[in-house]
Order: sequence, then C-alpha cells, then structure tokens
Amino acid sequence: MISQQRKRKGLFMILPAIVLFLVMTIYPFIYMIYNSFTNLDLSKKGTGQFIGLKNYFEIFQDRLAISSIEFTILLVLIAVPLEMIFGLGLSYLLRDLFGEKVLRSLFLIPMMVPAAVGGFGWKMLFNFIFGPINYFLGLLGFQPIEWFGKLNSARMAVMIVEIWQWTPFVFLILYAALQALPKDILDAGKVDGASGWKLFMYIELPLLRPIIYVTLLLRIIDVLRAFDTVYMTTYGGPGSATSTWSFYAYKVTVSYGWNIGYGSALCVILVIVSAILINTLTRILNIGKELGLSKE
Repeated sequence: MISQQRKRKGLFMILPAIVLFLVMTIYPFIYMIYNSFTNLDLSKKGTGQFIGLKNYFEIFQDRLAISSIEFTILLVLIAVPLEMIFGLGLSYLLRDLFGEKVLRSLFLIPMMVPAAVGGFGWKMLFNFIFGPINYFLGLLGFQPIEWFGKLNSARMAVMIVEIWQWTPFVFLILYAALQALPKDILDAGKVDGASGWKLFMYIELPLLRPIIYVTLLLRIIDVLRAFDTVYMTTYGGPGSATSTWSFYAYKVTVSYGWNIGYGSALCVILVIVSAILINTLTRILNIGKELGLSKE
C-alpha cells in the first residue's frame, strides 16, 4: 500500500503538469465555447456581445460550410478505407520479401515528409502545363487534366495526396501487428492445413481485427481535422470544393476574416461531431471488448 505521504508527494510532483494542461488546453477550450455564443469579430469595433445560438444557426445556412462538410465526409468515406486497404495489403505482401527492410523504409518516406514539402511537391506534379502527371497521361493518349481547376479532379487530387501520405501510417501499425502475432497459433493453423491466403483470412486477419479498428479510428480522427494537405495544394479551391471543415474554420477566423465568434462555433461543432462519431464507431465495432478493456 502506498502511504498518504507518498501520495501527496506524488501529487505535488505532477501538479505543475496539471496546471500547465489546464492553462494550455482546458481554458482555451472553454474560452472558445464562450466565444461561439458571441459576435466577436476582431475586424470590427463594438463586438463581443452575447448572441446565443445565432452562430450555430448560421452554419446550416452557410453554403461554404455545407460544402466543407461534404468534402470532409468524402475523405472519411473514400480516402480512409483506401488507406486501410492499401496499408493492410502492403503489410501482408511485404513479409518475407527480398529486400524487406529496404522496402519497409521506402514505404515510410511519405509519412516522414513534412506536409508543407509533400503538398508543394504534389502541387508541382499536378500542374496543368508542366506537371509530370499530365505529361505521362499525354504519352498514354489522354488529354491533360486541370487537376486543381475543376471540382471532381481537385477533390480526387487532394484524396490522392492524403492517401499517399497516410497509407504508410496504416502500413506501419499493421505490419508491426503482423510481426507480433503469436507463432504458436500460426503454427497450429499450418499443421491443420492452412497456408498462404487461407492462413491470412481465417487466422491472421481475425487476430488483427482489434488493431485494424483502432487504426481506423485514429485515421478518422485525423481526417476530420485535415488541414495541411488542403492548405498546401488547393487552398480550398476551386471555390470551396476541397475545403475541409478545419480549413474553413481557419479561413473564417484567420485567413479572410477575423470572425472569432463564428469560427469558434465551427470548431465546437467539429468537436461535437467528432466525439459522437468516434463514440458511435467504438460501440458499433465493440473496440473495448476487442482490446480486452471491457468485461461485457
């Protein structure tokens, strides 16, 4: 048993970290919630009055906000599943392959590249006039594509960059999980006649399921706050076609306006939606039970 004196001493030691956490995290979050109920606009005088839920009602009438929601949903429904599929496929195919260590390091490069550098590089690759992608499409007999000039192509380009950058993250986690699977279970499966694809589908994949679910949640959380890829490639264009929710909140509060009240409301909605979505997925996928954290 830990004595009361040691408990008090331990609490005293971590007190600075608790205070720092409250000052740097909790207070700004509460202040943001308060601002979401005001008309605070740093570009105008005489603002900061309490206006109730007016900012929240305006969100549902804001065409740009609705467009940002649509693109964020597309990233969750298209980019994230493709990242999971590609990451799982690479982790399976890479095992016991010649040059495995070298290939593993190469696959991780996109994740290690800073978002600013990666986004700028892809912007050059997608360039309509001198971009290599359009050049190779021309060699194959296709017409050049205005990647950042049209709605569908711009959205596809951002998704390609997102998948390129974050598939290695999924690969890294699932590859490590595959390496850590209990050998006795795999050996027992091989003795029973399972090998290759059947061994993976009926033994390894079920064992990987908890890790897959957690990785999926991590990617969804990250995509919901996607910002840097959009900022470095399309800046939300054309129009607001590739603006994510986080990027639109940035534009409202910092870029083309200083409407702190409305931007705070956008951020609060994002937090609420993220919490509801993650909790719902956690219940549906039964992650607590899969990880052995729940007795139910």
